[in-house]
Amino acid sequence: MEFDLFRDDLGIPHVRAASETALAYGQGWVTAQDRGLQIEADRMRAEERYAQLAGAAGDAWDRFAARERLAATAREIYDALDRPEQEWLAAYADGVSAGLLAGGRDVPELAGVPHEPWQPWTPIGVFLTAHVLFNGFPSILWREHVARHLHVPGVPLEQVLGLFAADAGPTSGSNAWAVHGSNTSSGSPLVAGDPHRTLELPGPYQQVRLACTDPAAPYDVLGFAFPGVPGIPHFGHTGSVAWGITNAIAHHVEVVADGADSAGADGWHLHWPARELADAGVASWRALLHARTVGEVAEAFSGWVDPVNRVLAADSTGEVLSMTAGKVPAAADRALSAAKPADGYVDLPAPVAVTQVAVDANERPVTQPPAELDGRPGLGPRDVRPGREAHDLGWSYAPHRAERIRQLLAAATVPESPATQARIHGDTRDLGAAGLVAHLAADASPAAVRLRAWVADGAHVDAGSTDAALYMRWRDTLTHRLARHPVLAPLHEPHGQDPAFAPVLGGVFDVPTAVGAGLANILAADWLRIDSAAEARAALAEVSAEGEPTWGELHVPAPLHPVPGPGDPAAGVTPAPVSGNNDTVRCTGGSPGVAATAYRGSVARYVWDLADRANSRWGVPFGADGRPGSPHFDDQHATWADAATAPVVTDWDRLHPADTTLRLLNGPRGAEVWRSYFGAAGLITVHMLDPDADADVLHGWFTQPRAGFWGMGDHARDEVRDTYAFVESLPTHHAYLVRWDGEPVVLLQAYLPEHDPIATAYDAEPGDLGMHFFLGSRGPTARHGAPDNPWTVLGPALHEFLFAGPGTRRLVGEPDANNEKAISRMVAMGFTAGERVSYDSPQGPKVARMAYLRREESARGRVVR
Repeated sequence: MEFDLFRDDLGIPHVRAASETALAYGQGWVTAQDRGLQIEADRMRAEERYAQLAGAAGDAWDRFAARERLAATAREIYDALDRPEQEWLAAYADGVSAGLLAGGRDVPELAGVPHEPWQPWTPIGVFLTAHVLFNGFPSILWREHVARHLHVPGVPLEQVLGLFAADAGPTSGSNAWAVHGSNTSSGSPLVAGDPHRTLELPGPYQQVRLACTDPAAPYDVLGFAFPGVPGIPHFGHTGSVAWGITNAIAHHVEVVADGADSAGADGWHLHWPARELADAGVASWRALLHARTVGEVAEAFSGWVDPVNRVLAADSTGEVLSMTAGKVPAAADRALSAAKPADGYVDLPAPVAVTQVAVDANERPVTQPPAELDGRPGLGPRDVRPGREAHDLGWSYAPHRAERIRQLLAAATVPESPATQARIHGDTRDLGAAGLVAHLAADASPAAVRLRAWVADGAHVDAGSTDAALYMRWRDTLTHRLARHPVLAPLHEPHGQDPAFAPVLGGVFDVPTAVGAGLANILAADWLRIDSAAEARAALAEVSAEGEPTWGELHVPAPLHPVPGPGDPAAGVTPAPVSGNNDTVRCTGGSPGVAATAYRGSVARYVWDLADRANSRWGVPFGADGRPGSPHFDDQHATWADAATAPVVTDWDRLHPADTTLRLLNGPRGAEVWRSYFGAAGLITVHMLDPDADADVLHGWFTQPRAGFWGMGDHARDEVRDTYAFVESLPTHHAYLVRWDGEPVVLLQAYLPEHDPIATAYDAEPGDLGMHFFLGSRGPTARHGAPDNPWTVLGPALHEFLFAGPGTRRLVGEPDANNEKAISRMVAMGFTAGERVSYDSPQGPKVARMAYLRREESARGRVVR
């Protein structure tokens, strides 16, 4: 299918096509290019054959996926779809398959895994896989364990279970907020936020723009997609309407006892709306692409199924809506498993208008008090949505982040804008720290004095703070002490779950992890008869003498890799210490009592401006391209670690056309697109030519007598610049500047012969890549011991670069037939001299001598080294 691909300076794909199915195909194709290993791993998890890729580490997942019928459920959902959605999914799957075959699966991890085309239902399976553990059912199994073993005389079970509610302590989750236009500098609304998930490398969200030019149903949407799933279902901006979501923490997947096996802890199965209804909300995914107003966004989300989300949406008319979307079983008890599935689903509240601001951050929904009573500083807008209690659909909620965002919005002294949202994304104040440090009130030690002063100064969990590190180390040590306390000893009893599922259930039965989540409640529960002050004091004494690291030295991202294995999953990523913790708006979550590293957190950030989409901002951890070594593998990571964002680029003229034939390497002006070390001979890099910055270098080369055959000896400097600015405008022709140890040495031009006059002169083959090169400088050859022949290094380098595009099968040269020196050079470099040809070049009639080099010939070592 025909589609156009462009990229911005961060490598973010912008896909454009004349029909919706061609656009879906293009989205699938570029996703396979940028995220091939990631989506193949998720696809194999969905198909219950992850062990083929991950070995023994994948066995547990495959058993779980088979038990919960993930693949069969995906097929059933696809079969129940209407034809437009089926065709849309099929086109995306076909695009993925084509992109994988065009080099997307050329990674070592997939070398021994046979290629299998994606099926039309595969994207549904990927979506289900990403969310089957997102519903919190492992926490229900943990609470069942607590109910069986932790009995406190005279204390109701509900109160005991409440120790481990997420409200009680650190948790992770997402942030979203909306600001009405009456409180913005533009007069139009803003929607902003950041989803929180497990950190993965590459990240779990993909920045993308999808533009359909079909006159009957055009759209132009940008946002964050799930790799392996078409559309932009969670965070998007169409130009006239934008939306963002957070998880509603609803009890939407039930754990149901398995009849005769119900006496055992392992006797359960999941009752999942997506499976029971054979509906994953696919129609909503597609409908969102066509939405133009908040009403249409609300209508699209009315068909949403899983997971249950809170939605904030705003449009260019100024309307802002808040809603909850999804299917929630009408369960009586949301804290424990059920004897039988609920009968029917909850009728969710209707969307409500936002008149000032709205904040959703996984908190327990409570109607906020009037502005004069809310106690927040400043004169800024308040969250005055009515009837929030009707959205209380779960059991565990995050305690502090929503309140902190409301404080920041209320304290505003100037109207909000995209730029002012940075203070919210980057806020590191931990509102829960004061409650924990209060247990050290009677401790007169220097460390306790420091912590109390740190709290009084705002309790900011900053990367450079030794006080924040002291607090976090104390909290972790205290967590371990309480996990070993005799009162909580029953929690260490066997949980009775199938050991084979342990990797899937994660650390849900890890007592320190659970105690860390419930730390505040455990310390406050005097009925447990734990001497909280003594435990807090003893824990601090253990950490006081442990040195003075900063929080950033301890708290580094620890992302998961699509395929588990030895080594550091973040190898190749530029290190970047991060601020924040689970409780801060700048969320970089860890596991209290387990590790100081950040394994969860903000996996994207966005600010959607409804006045002008081009004023919007976004960002992800790491980068747009999941391939190690790519220029865009981690070029956003430092920005993300600083809680900053990058501008959204919407002007097509500022984007760079990408070669979907996979022959030309692309990038912005001056960008390095390839590098290789040649041992003692040094480093060769290839850069996109910058017609402005590089014009002086080129003009100096072309005016030398030896450049006569290049035909530009009489060009002025500005004429050289203008010539290569024109070349830059052609998606089929690229100019590169080759540098040797940083010194410019070669101008290299590469082009697609089928789009060049040379195509009339020879028999072009699929995969041909034309090339010209000019040696402008001999480079640092003397320093490297090869003063007489720089081509012993440059020849192999040029060949490796030109064949770096996986679509290139044969190199084609066409030097002037009278340029014997150039022809000899090409033959020495491994080319086969071919026929003489005549054709009309842009500079006039030309007689050339063809030269050819096939990929397999280069691989056999015919290139001179």
